[in-house]
Amino acid sequence: MTKEVLDGLLSDLQEFFKNDYSGHDYNHTMRVYKLAYNIAIQEHANLEIVSLAALLHDVDDVKLTQSINYQNARLLMNKYGIDKVQEEVIAIIQDVSFKGNQSKSPSTLEGKIVQDADRLDAIGAIGIARAFTFGGNHNRPLYNDENPVLNMDEASYRQHKSSTINHFYEKLLLLKDMMNTDTAKELAYQRHQFMKNYLEEFYDEIEGKK
Repeated sequence: MTKEVLDGLLSDLQEFFKNDYSGHDYNHTMRVYKLAYNIAIQEHANLEIVSLAALLHDVDDVKLTQSINYQNARLLMNKYGIDKVQEEVIAIIQDVSFKGNQSKSPSTLEGKIVQDADRLDAIGAIGIARAFTFGGNHNRPLYNDENPVLNMDEASYRQHKSSTINHFYEKLLLLKDMMNTDTAKELAYQRHQFMKNYLEEFYDEIEGKK
């Protein structure tokens, strides 16, 4: 991917996500791109495919768009004459998202890396901030007395609407053990511990212990 193509894609993506306030904004895309690129170097993966899939991984997300057959990703790749790797990039995008107990690991190293990068951005300090941003954006309570719902299939997970704190148990705390690459596993450990420490502090404050 040339610098001109990358610059053009970045400009298009900035425009595409300019009105997103759910935590799936342009800055999220850039963090995933940078994480995926760095992991790809460590894991000796194809940098072009990783870069394209990371940059385009959310443009057809069902939480954000009504697109059919990954039309947004296809339109952007067509705009810049990217055709040889198009289906491989689409296949990665298709598998990246968390789908409850129906989540699956992509078949290629490049797909595994992009999935890892996206999941790393869902945990740790950034993950906490994004969780509460998404919850507020979708009118979800901060916390309540309802128990988390575990082991949901994709349809149940998509339809389920719980508190942001429950979301930690329904998704975020599960991601550490779902990482694919050794590089991501190392990065995930510290982020996971940060979330656990945060929850301990949260409950102490809720109960008036601090």
